[in-house]
Amino acid sequence: MKRSKTKRLRRLSVIILITVLSYVIFSMAGSVIVFQIIFARSDTVNAFELTYDDLGSSCLPREEFFFDSGGNRLRGVVYSPKGKSAGLVLVLNGMHACIDRHLPEILYFTDHGFTAVTFENTGVGQSEGGSSVGLTQARLDTAAAIAYIKEDAALGKLPLVLYGHSLGGYAAATALFDSPDIRAAVCVSGFDSPNENMYYNAKSRVGVLADIQYPFMCLQNYFLFGDKSDTSAVSAINATDTPVMIVGGDSDETVPDAISILHKADKITNPNAVTLKIEEDYRGEHSTAWLSRDAAEYVVTAENPTDKTRANKLDEGFMQTVMQFFEKAVAG
Repeated sequence: MKRSKTKRLRRLSVIILITVLSYVIFSMAGSVIVFQIIFARSDTVNAFELTYDDLGSSCLPREEFFFDSGGNRLRGVVYSPKGKSAGLVLVLNGMHACIDRHLPEILYFTDHGFTAVTFENTGVGQSEGGSSVGLTQARLDTAAAIAYIKEDAALGKLPLVLYGHSLGGYAAATALFDSPDIRAAVCVSGFDSPNENMYYNAKSRVGVLADIQYPFMCLQNYFLFGDKSDTSAVSAINATDTPVMIVGGDSDETVPDAISILHKADKITNPNAVTLKIEEDYRGEHSTAWLSRDAAEYVVTAENPTDKTRANKLDEGFMQTVMQFFEKAVAG
């Protein structure tokens, strides 16, 4: 009788152990698959996006370059202003964005005397990589781009400022940990934490399943990036007194208040950090802060926005604010 009971307990223990191990294995496998889907390669350009080819001979010439990041060869471009350059703006793209995503702002920067550099992240456009790996990869790619800039005889002499949107906004903030000689950073629609971002997006899509899968997503993120896997943008901003402008919209559904850097402004102790909340209709969306009211409304409401001239008109007030912020930083 006693032996029979012991045997049953052993059998139950084995069943429980197999169940737990199966759960862990399938959950980890699920996390790997989720990462592969979310961070798959991308070379998609929206119909309304202005491209270099659209400008023809009217555009400044640009110089293409390549640099290594994590074993992948990434593609970048340099735009030089007419005359002497006052500084260098490194433009950091959002997730899956190709080389020309922020061309209107780049042209504005060069028109105002700054050299502008941008690049395609790992797994995007003409850059190498089977996928974009994960959110933290943008920080690593940014560090690699800055290293290239610093080693270049001409570019390395220019005061460096950063302008990043969304994932690029996060990268611009965390770059302050990696590159102490950055003069200023503008973070538009940026999120604070990769793990928090992934959890929020998973929760909005699959509900309670996100709570079950979340620990394994964090573990997968750690396997990929180690102790850099979940660096807080706010902590990076607070680790320096570098001027930082944090921009966010009141209608941003991609990086909403729950996960945005702007929402955590009360935790920022950097004395030179400033905030700008966009509360104008349509301009408060995730990807419209830099656009005019008409352009933003057109991009948000048109079923198929293909009028590139209308869709890319900049908001002069916003761009002036950014430009003055950069000019003050490089002058100081």
